[in-house]
Amino acid sequence: MINVIGLGNAGCNIADLLSEYPQYKIYKIDTNLAKGKGCFSLPTCTNPEDYESKLPTKVINALKKIEGKVVLIVGGGGKISSGALRILECTQSNPIEVIYIKPDESAAAAPALMRDKISFNVLQQYARSGVFERVYIVSNSEIERAVGNIPLSHYYTKINSIISSTFHMLNVYKNTSASFSRFSDPDGISRISTFGMGTMEKVVDQMFYGLDHINEREYYFAINEKQLDEDPQLLTTINRRIKQNDVTIKAGFGVYSTPYEQNYIYVIANTKIIQGVNYDE
Repeated sequence: MINVIGLGNAGCNIADLLSEYPQYKIYKIDTNLAKGKGCFSLPTCTNPEDYESKLPTKVINALKKIEGKVVLIVGGGGKISSGALRILECTQSNPIEVIYIKPDESAAAAPALMRDKISFNVLQQYARSGVFERVYIVSNSEIERAVGNIPLSHYYTKINSIISSTFHMLNVYKNTSASFSRFSDPDGISRISTFGMGTMEKVVDQMFYGLDHINEREYYFAINEKQLDEDPQLLTTINRRIKQNDVTIKAGFGVYSTPYEQNYIYVIANTKIIQGVNYDE
C-alpha cells in the first residue's frame, strides 16, 4: 500500500484519480476541502509561511501515524505548497517520494514564481542528499507538448489523468516480474527524475519534463502477448529503441506481457544534477 498525500488543488485532484486503484491510500490537504475520509481542510492563510508554521495539530498527528511508502503530490508556486516540508517532516520515518508539478512560468505571477523557485530547489536538494527517495518533476506544458492539443475545457482534467495513469502504470510494472529484463543497477545518487511515455515507432521519448544532464533511463515495455511469443525480432527492435546518442546515459529495460493490442512504453529518466540552476554563470 502506498500512502498518497495530495497537497493543494492539483495535488488533491491527482490523488483523487489515484484513489480509483486499490494500491493507494489517499490523504488530501487543501483549503476549503469538503469533509471526507483522509481529507484535511486548512484555514486560508495570507502569508504562505503560515501553511508551514501553523499546520494544525490534528493534521500533524494524523500524518505521524502513516506507515509505509509516502508519495507527496504538490503543485509548485501555490501558497499552500509552502507547507510541503512540514508535511514531509511528519512522515520522515517512511520512504518518501515527491511528484512536483512545475507551473507555467509564462503565465505565473512573480510571487508564485519566487515560491516555485524556492520549493523546487529545496525539494531537489533533499532528494539528492537522500532524505527523500526521489523527486519526480512534471510540467503541464511539457505534457501538453507530448500528447498534442487538449481542449481547453478539459485541460487540467486531461493533464492530471495522464500524470496519474502514467505514475500508476510505472508502479505496477516496478512491482511485476518482467518476461525479460536488462535493468542496470542504479547509481544511488541520481534521485532527481521525471517520467513519460513512448511508442515503438518513434525513437523520441515523450518526457513530462525537460530534464537536463540525464545519466540513467529505465524503460518499461508493455508488449502484446502474441507479439511477445511470436516476434523473433522483438529484442533487436527494443535494443534499437533504447539506444542513446549519448553513451554516458545508462539505459535498462524490462518487457511485460499485456493482452492489449497496442504496445506502450513507460520511461523514467534520472539525474544527480539540480535542475533550474545555470551552472555557466
